[in-house]
Amino acid sequence: MEGLDIYDWSRLIFITFIISLIVISTILLVQRKRNNIVNGFTISVVLMISIIVSGINLIITGYIADELNLAGDIISTNMFLIILGLSILNSFIYFKKKNRNISAE
Repeated sequence: MEGLDIYDWSRLIFITFIISLIVISTILLVQRKRNNIVNGFTISVVLMISIIVSGINLIITGYIADELNLAGDIISTNMFLIILGLSILNSFIYFKKKNRNISAE
């Protein structure tokens, strides 16, 4: 049962990224024009890091499961898809608000 621990550790990484992306979503939704807490550069960097690290984490978890003759982990795959969806949602929210602010000026 030593192989089950890898899923627990990888899920912590996925959960950390999901929480950080949810926090970024709420900041984007409540941020005003004058208070630019999050800008385009930070959005793009955080989104790219979260997608790349989560993808690598999912691939490595698959390799370890294959070597230990374990079944795949569908929860990790679903968490990666949630991270991917939140990343796309955050980019849409940011660019929609940016275009709205530009057209309002």
